[in-house]
Amino acid sequence: MKRLVVMLVVFSLSQSTMAQENHIKDTIENKSLVSYLKEGEISGHIRNYFLMTENQYGNDYYANAIGGVLSYETKSYKGFQLGVSGIFTYKLFSSDLNKTYDQTNKSSRWEQELFDVNHKDNFKDLDRLEELYIKYHWKNSYITYGKIPVEYTPLLNKSDGRMKPFAFQGAWLHHKNEKIQADAAWIHRVSPRSMTEWFSMEEVIGLTDNGYLSNGEKADYEGTTHSQGLAIVHLGKEFKNLNANFWNFHLDKFINTSWLQLEYSKQDFLIGMIYSFQIPNSYQKKLSEEKRYVQPNENGQVASFMLKYINGHSQIKAAYSKAFETGRYLFPKELGRDQFYTSMPRSRIEGLGGVDVFAIGYQYNWKHFFLNIDATTTYGAEIENYELNKYNIDDYYQINTRLHYEFSNFLKGLHVELLYVWKQNKNEHNPKLVVQRSDYNQINLITNFNF
Repeated sequence: MKRLVVMLVVFSLSQSTMAQENHIKDTIENKSLVSYLKEGEISGHIRNYFLMTENQYGNDYYANAIGGVLSYETKSYKGFQLGVSGIFTYKLFSSDLNKTYDQTNKSSRWEQELFDVNHKDNFKDLDRLEELYIKYHWKNSYITYGKIPVEYTPLLNKSDGRMKPFAFQGAWLHHKNEKIQADAAWIHRVSPRSMTEWFSMEEVIGLTDNGYLSNGEKADYEGTTHSQGLAIVHLGKEFKNLNANFWNFHLDKFINTSWLQLEYSKQDFLIGMIYSFQIPNSYQKKLSEEKRYVQPNENGQVASFMLKYINGHSQIKAAYSKAFETGRYLFPKELGRDQFYTSMPRSRIEGLGGVDVFAIGYQYNWKHFFLNIDATTTYGAEIENYELNKYNIDDYYQINTRLHYEFSNFLKGLHVELLYVWKQNKNEHNPKLVVQRSDYNQINLITNFNF
């Protein structure tokens, strides 16, 4: 029903836009609400995603999902705008995604994320009201409220690598001038990636894997902390060759995370540095140990470094990240994915401490063609060292190969991407540790038509 309402609203508005006359004769009509609605902008995309995973241990799975987004934003009237966006997904075909592997009782992971991980038998009624907001803007600044599109942050982000990205509700203030960029935001409701429902901040934390406590017992913090929301502050400054950004993320009653990022460019080189530091909220002490998201003595810290060389159509990158032994680096998977220099699809630092991560990458682009090859490896992730390993993962090797082509002329707006992922544990190959986490080959074929 929600999808039908959104589609009808967007369709009726698009019809009004197409029916608009080239010359408006009536001056009064030209200043009316109807005329502004007619001049609004419609955009969206149609997306097809084929995903297949060959697991060394456990069952193999495949699935093909198709869907799209329709968005409408009104023309500005004295600085005010309204926006609405709806998203929908259907399954074209798949293997049995709920078939479990006998040794682990685990079923499909990534293929299921194309649909709704909370309703694993639903492959048809997968619609979501993505955005519904009011915005007021002046010069290069704006303030917006509702189900909003968000500015980039290195932790809270859309991470739209599936059919449904992360979506957020709250308020966002963005200010930019020649000297500085500043953002202040309050997020209090979230619809996580691969889900269709909206949740309050109190409900959403813990919907996915809760991992382990530092004593090795399964954590169970879902719904135990009455958080009101997430506050974000960002300050950015561009100098001659230096770009500096500072973010602070205060997740009420959970944890505070600060993030400093500096990038220096000179001729063909780009050098980057990130330092992130976390402080647990005192509220966590009031909870019993098994209900805590973070322990009072944990102070997650990560330093990340990057060197990139750019030569014509080619780029070569080397990166290193250090998660210190002061505690596990934590940020809820229901809100986004960390964007350290070594982070890449299927490989993140979240949940780890006392770990070294190395990455190298090569990129080539020529006209409408892009090639990316990225490789990463970890050192120090020890099985059953739960104090520094929230999800009990082993060190691993991983290689991602991405081919991307953007069509032009008559097919402008059509993008095709092929992503191949290979991931292998270094030490442990027990099926209970690797199934749906490592020791697999994966093909992602994604077709987007943007309009």
